[in-house]
Amino acid sequence: MILDLEERIQVAYKKLKQMVYYEKHPLSLRRRLAEFDSGDDFHERLAAFVAVVQSDAPHETNEFLGWVNSIRYEVVPKAVDRERHDDRLGGFVSNYTSAPFHQVSRVNYLFDGPVELHLLSVLWLMTEGPYYDSKLSDHCMGSRLHEYVGQDRDHSGYLFRKYHDLYAKWRDTGIQRARDLLEKDGTSVCLIGLDVQEYYYRIELDWDLLRQQIKRREPTNPIEAIFMEESLFGGKLFRCIEEICRGYRRALAPLLEITHPDLPSAATCLPIGLSASPVIANWYLKVLDDVILEKVRPSYYGRYVDDILMVIPFQGPPESADPVRDLMEQILVSPGVIVADRNEGSEERFELSSRPGLFLQKRKCTIQYFDAEHSIAGLEKFQKQIEENASDFGLLPVDESDSPLAQVAYDLLYDGPANKFRNVKAISANRWALAVYISKQTQLYLTTDGDFEADPWSELFKFFKGSNAITFWDLWERVVGLFVVAGDLDSAARFKEEIRKEIFKVQSTKAFDEEGRSKGNVAGFLRESLIRHLEACFEISFAILGDEYDFGAARMWRKSNLIRHHLVSDPLANYTDFQGNLSKPVELGRLAISSSKAERSPRFVHFDECLNYVSSDFSDPDFGDLISGANTIYEKFHGDAHPDVESSTARRVAKKKKS
Repeated sequence: MILDLEERIQVAYKKLKQMVYYEKHPLSLRRRLAEFDSGDDFHERLAAFVAVVQSDAPHETNEFLGWVNSIRYEVVPKAVDRERHDDRLGGFVSNYTSAPFHQVSRVNYLFDGPVELHLLSVLWLMTEGPYYDSKLSDHCMGSRLHEYVGQDRDHSGYLFRKYHDLYAKWRDTGIQRARDLLEKDGTSVCLIGLDVQEYYYRIELDWDLLRQQIKRREPTNPIEAIFMEESLFGGKLFRCIEEICRGYRRALAPLLEITHPDLPSAATCLPIGLSASPVIANWYLKVLDDVILEKVRPSYYGRYVDDILMVIPFQGPPESADPVRDLMEQILVSPGVIVADRNEGSEERFELSSRPGLFLQKRKCTIQYFDAEHSIAGLEKFQKQIEENASDFGLLPVDESDSPLAQVAYDLLYDGPANKFRNVKAISANRWALAVYISKQTQLYLTTDGDFEADPWSELFKFFKGSNAITFWDLWERVVGLFVVAGDLDSAARFKEEIRKEIFKVQSTKAFDEEGRSKGNVAGFLRESLIRHLEACFEISFAILGDEYDFGAARMWRKSNLIRHHLVSDPLANYTDFQGNLSKPVELGRLAISSSKAERSPRFVHFDECLNYVSSDFSDPDFGDLISGANTIYEKFHGDAHPDVESSTARRVAKKKKS
């Protein structure tokens, strides 16, 4: 083959590993990849994968069919119900979240399949993904492929652009455009936020139409086939992606009938967690982008996968008793972008004209109207708060007594002035503030020594009682990591036991029909997924301790280097064969960088990290000067020394050779 398939698969694996490394949750794929990467049969499995994709019809091979038949899914909570108090009965506010059962009203299904299927997905993105991505305008800002993907000489680990940069651009550009219209042009505006209902589940893909976006023709002779090799290879991978999605839909079918009973049989159900899905999802809504830009012509339009933000000049204010419906009718229904749909149950929604079967729920349509003749302090405060939050995850530790958890993890929701007690309407847990608090406390314990208060975790345990334990399932790993870094393994064990108790209280509101008869064991699948996730949280966190704590999967996590690197206190210590506690290492001795770990690094290692390693107490003392030593280490990771950094010693040697 002219196509160097083995090399391309090596690059695809590098991209897959880096993508998984930066994912926060779920941990199911990260665990699968750690097993794959650390296994003694790693090279054999890659060789078998190469044989499959080299075949004439990969989607028909026994190996591929076996991978598809083993597709599973994780069930995670999307909404945990809490009893709501009727305001008409007076004011009642409580922090009590415990209950005999936790009723989960909505769930998400996350793709859980063999690593080989994920690798196929990345390989397809490298081959044909740039074509689909290039058809999107700059108004589409979520899950965009990195500029390197698809280039012949791309050997990087990059697959998607940084999601936080794209999200910030999507949000901040819209807010700034609204301010410009208000302040510079004196124009009143509407900020409109829209969300497509259950988007990944309700997509109805026409696979033939998607396939035809890339013009493929059959070669007429062997010579032509050689020149068309890339196109033919992409077509084979496309069939694999199609079969993966069909296999996922079949696996989900029994539970979807219970949790999504109104889902049409034609719905594709793109796998959440498969790298190809967001690229396909972006392409599918391109027609909506085009229609809005042509017919509505907003001053700003941005779409982050299925979240839409628009800024519309609007002279108002709307005087209707139902301003959301009134504005939706004027701005989107009138030009034919959406049509009102009031016949499906009691909840009002709007169907996309360009993509029938997709809906905007009215209750999730957010419209903010700002009049140019009135104060825009609310918009300014919102923008300032966003800017402050953007820097909250800094690594500077905080003094616990200045910002205890009880003060940062909850918001009081007011109806009226905030200084009046009777205006408090609810207590709301603040996910962002809690994550920031745990992150900073982790850094505090990681970077300092000394005694701390006897029971620093009482508020943390109180927070994760009752329904909060299930609602904030995605923060369990952060908490366990904090306990591990603090050296408080007893509290970690207690946390695990408390969370397990709450998991076994989980029930599903979709599990019974109107007559109380069971429709299926949704709650059982949900509890099993949460238990697996909890176990993985402990595995990946305790792996930091190494030999100090015998946790069965520690070797797997350490060898694959898919641990959380922010829990490692010494520079690049996790890239050596050190087996001890990476958060509080003692007696490291002289440690060399492992060639295999450097070669399969899940992240980009920067030059300053190499400098810190060379200057540390445990590096090889025979590096010569600092810069040359750092370049030697940098070369282990990247194949070449840093192109822009050279030591004075190296320059003198080069000068002597020239003379």
